[in-house]
Amino acid sequence: MSYIYRNATNEDKGDIYEVYRAVMKGYISEIWGWNEEWQKNDFSSHYKAERITLVYKFNELVGYSQVEGKGGLLFMRMLAILPDHQRKGIGKRLLESFVENGNKFSKGLSLEVFKINAQAREFYEKHGFIVVGETENSYIMGSNA
Repeated sequence: MSYIYRNATNEDKGDIYEVYRAVMKGYISEIWGWNEEWQKNDFSSHYKAERITLVYKFNELVGYSQVEGKGGLLFMRMLAILPDHQRKGIGKRLLESFVENGNKFSKGLSLEVFKINAQAREFYEKHGFIVVGETENSYIMGSNA
């Protein structure tokens, strides 16, 4: 399968939210409960099109990543791939780009993963990330790779 990667624009916000919702709703519902209005507001408060890479299969948005600076590190705010498109190399490619940017700018890398998302934690560990801390519901993972 061939995927197309491009930078987001402000017009993509609604489609990106739908991918976020499809991927994250189950985890968030289990941890805190899902409040649609709160989620939309929180998503909007963190939405920065220039920091988002989109992934398309034909004309369908199937995933995205959002990266930002945080405390002197490059922080992956979100890596979300629709379930039918997982395990096809999309996440790996987005993560590799994240690592390359960290190396390019000589920055350490950080991300958080829900403790209940063992599959995602395993994915990050497979790509050189280690647990460096935790919150009540998440592992904080880092890499200097």
